[in-house]
This record gives sequence, C-alpha cells and structure tokens, in this order.
Amino acid sequence: MPKPVPSTELATGVAIGAVSALLLSRAISALSPSSSRSRTGASNGRALLTSVLSDIEKRWGSSNTDGTKTDPTSLNSSCIKFRDPVELKKELEAVASLAIEDEGMDTSSTADAEMYAMLRKFSEFSVNTSHPLFVNQLFGTLDRASLAADFMAAADNTSNYTYEAAPVYSMIEVEVLTALCAQVGWDYEKECDGMMLPGGSVSNVMGMHCARHNKFPDTLKKGNAAMGPKPMAFVAAEAHYSFLKCSGLLGLGRECVVKVECDDNGAMSVPHLRKALEKCKKEGGDPFFIGCTAGSTVRGTFDPFEAIAKVGKEYGCWVHVDGAWGGSAIMSSRQDMKELMKGVSDCDSFTLNPHKMLGAPLQTTCFICKRKDFMLSVNSSKAGYLFDTRKANAHLDIGDKTFMCGRKVDAIKFWALWRYRGRKGLSDRVNSNVDSLKNFAEKIKAHPSFMLACKPWAFNLNFFFIPKRIRKLLADANIPLDGTTYSIPDHISDEIDKVSVALKLAMQRAGKALVPYQPLSNQKAQCFRVVIAGEKDMNDEVITAMMNLMIQYGDEL
Repeated sequence: MPKPVPSTELATGVAIGAVSALLLSRAISALSPSSSRSRTGASNGRALLTSVLSDIEKRWGSSNTDGTKTDPTSLNSSCIKFRDPVELKKELEAVASLAIEDEGMDTSSTADAEMYAMLRKFSEFSVNTSHPLFVNQLFGTLDRASLAADFMAAADNTSNYTYEAAPVYSMIEVEVLTALCAQVGWDYEKECDGMMLPGGSVSNVMGMHCARHNKFPDTLKKGNAAMGPKPMAFVAAEAHYSFLKCSGLLGLGRECVVKVECDDNGAMSVPHLRKALEKCKKEGGDPFFIGCTAGSTVRGTFDPFEAIAKVGKEYGCWVHVDGAWGGSAIMSSRQDMKELMKGVSDCDSFTLNPHKMLGAPLQTTCFICKRKDFMLSVNSSKAGYLFDTRKANAHLDIGDKTFMCGRKVDAIKFWALWRYRGRKGLSDRVNSNVDSLKNFAEKIKAHPSFMLACKPWAFNLNFFFIPKRIRKLLADANIPLDGTTYSIPDHISDEIDKVSVALKLAMQRAGKALVPYQPLSNQKAQCFRVVIAGEKDMNDEVITAMMNLMIQYGDEL
C-alpha cells in the first residue's frame, strides 16, 4: 500500500516544484542571446538546466512521496548501486568520457542532452543517503524546506562576508545565531558572537583558535612563541579526531593534546581530567583548552559539561563543546534531553551541525561563543578593499570574524528548516529519532542474533551481529548479550570482528544497505553502529527489514 503523504511533506514537495520553476525562469532570463555562445550550433545550458530541475522536482516534489521505487525515502528504492572503481568508471564512460578536454562540449547542439545523460548516470550510481537503510554517516534524509532554500541560495550565488554582497543572508545569519544562542541559554546581542562555518571540524579548529587567543593574545602578532614552552589542550579519549588535526593546524603539535580517560560509558572522567591537569601543571605545562563532546561519533556519549566547565574555570581553560552530532539535543523540550545538555551554557563555545540530526543539506554548521565581538579580535585583518566601516550597514559585515573569506550562505538552510518546522517541530524530530532508536535497542536485546556492544546512548546504538556458530561460543563462556560484558575472550572477539567486516560488505555489494562497523575503546571486535538522522522514519517495518537483512546475509558467516 502506498504510504499517506503528510501535509507538511506535501507542502514542501510543492515548494520544491515552485523553487525549481523559479530557478529555471531566472536562469533562462539570464541566458540572453548576447550572453550565449555565438558559435553556430552552440548550446547554452538552458535545456540542461530544465532537465535537471525537472528531475529534482520528480525526486523530491509532492508527486513522489508514495513509497514507490522512485521515492528516495522508501524501502523499495535503491540504497546504492555498488561497483568497484574500475567497474564504476566503465559504467559511467558508457555514456561519455570523464576526461577533461581542451574543447568544451558546448560547441555541439547536443551538448545539453549529453551532459544531462552524464549527470543522471552520476546520480544513479551515487549513494541514496535518504534511504531508510542508509545509516553509514551522521547525516541522512533531507528536509525538503531546507533543500528548497539551498536551491535558491545556490542560484543567488553570493558570499556572506559583507552586507552589500549579501544583505538578506547577512541578516538571516544573525537571526539564526541569535535563536541558537537563546536555545543554549545565552543572549547573542549582549554577550555572544558566532558565525556559520564549513563543518564541525572547522568549528573545532575555531574553538581551539579562540582558546589560544583567550589565554595567549600576543600570539596574534608574535605567533606561538608568545605562548610559552608547553601550552596544553585536553579532550576525552573518545573525542573527535579533528582535535588532533586542530593542534597541528595551529602549529601546536599533537603532543600538546592530552587524551583524558573516559568512564565505562565513554564520557570524559572528571577525576581523570583533574588528575591530567594537575600533572600538566606540575610538569610546567600551561592548560588553555578543554574540548567536550555532545554525542561522540561512535558511542554517542555526552560529557558532563557542568562539572567540566567548573574545572575549566579553576584552571583557566576555555571549554568548548563539540555538539556537531548530539548537540541537536539542545532543540528538544524534553527533560531527558535537557539533562544531557546540562551545563552547556556554562561553557565558552558550542558548535552544532544542523545537517546531521536535524536534516538540513550538507553542510550547515553553527559556531557560537560566549564572548561579545571576540571572534573579530581573534581573526580580523581589516582588509580595506572588503571591510570598511564607512560602508552602509557595515556592522553586519561578518566575514572578518573568520580566518576564511568567501563562505556559502549556509544560514538560510538552517533558517528555512527552523522557520518552517518551528521550535516544536525540531524538538519533535529529535524526540522521535531518540524514541525510534530506543525501540530499535529493545528489539536488538530481544533477538538472539544480536548483542549490544555497550550501553545505548540517546543518539547511537552499537551492537554485534552474532551468527549461529558464535552464539554457542558465547554461551559456553557464560557471556550475556546485553552489552554489559567488556571482556569478551580474544578468540571470540576475532570471530565477531570478521563477521562485522564481511556482513557490511555483503549488504553493501548487494545494494541493500550501508551500515557502518566501528571500533569501541573497550572492545576488540568492530561493532555495528546505527544512528537516525534527519527526517528518516525508523519505524518497525524499517527496523525489521534491517535485522532480517543482517540475518539473511550474516547467519552463515
């Protein structure tokens, strides 16, 4: 039976069609005869754009939410047409060569049709990240309202560094940052700063960059020599790898990053943090940064922000919260989600990726800090050709607050998502995904073919698939399947690990699902990790389909 189309989905589907039509009209009017190639028989891209926008409308418009094979969010659609690189290139070049040549295609009257065929083929062999069984990354099913805004912004083709270049988008960025600060418990106008950045890793760089300037302001002119001999940063052992890259990028070196031991559930241990800080001080080090995590990549752990913020103040450290994944809990009105985020308002900076849990298109990332106008003091180079206080509304020229220049107008994607769905809608999305994952965890616990790998957190579920032959080994060793055992014997762990790798590949090659396996710090075997991101509907039908698929491809491994 076709699934019913929710009214909001129908409305945004109509919006996709309307935006496609508007973009097409704008593009065609821009392609005046004088701007077209004058060569006989040349193409100008009009037909190509018409075809592509028509495809987008068919894929995401209101007519395509009926659960058929062409609905990207349906179990009946394809997750991936897997090919190895040599095979993939052969498939693609069956349409046209991928090689970049001196002479363009547009000299031919058939160029639009040829390019359209190529682009369709590219899409055909790309991963359908909105498929119910795509859980490979921390992003997933797109929000249509946000997607429509992204289309429009791409066609406007501007950069958010000055008000004169992007008047609307500059105002929208401030609007989004103001609203996000309020969710955290901060007042953007009175006490905060922030901007949209290209991804969570860059936001973590900005967090450490701000921390360095906060503790060692002379580095802006004199470089790292002004920091003294041993500036030190502290992150949880299970924190994102980007913190190590931050230290290299900032010229500090990876040896300046101390990985703090975690508790049994993967959260930063405050006693071990304090111990590490004391050790650092005794050895002549100078702590300046503590990186917390709201929803770690593998386990989904939340660090105890309130306690860490207190320790940070005691030792003079900037406390940054990497909420790229789990920071979306800040949008929830539910008490259990509020408990996870307790103490974030006591920290110095916070990052959130709305393109993950909330469903905005890649990439959409917010960085905010509790220091008014601080980012300008950290990054401004006062490039006179671009930033001039005498220009109209120069107070909205936000581009000098970053170490970059040109930026996509990413704020519009978050604004459209938030404005269209409202605070309640985003809260409901987070709550629904959390509840669906709890339901999934209960089904995993109840089935003999599966074993929890660790305690489930709100946003992540980690488990092992246990084929028949390994079930007996676990039973003989008296090991329960509830995720409470961290000491699985090596010979059993080795077998589980082999199964995880082989099963993932089998499902991938079959084009049925993309489910990642991940390492846990306290387990030798790789486990499967499931997350629910965006508008993905992880209902009982989808959960059963995933579990049955794993049994089908894995029980004889």
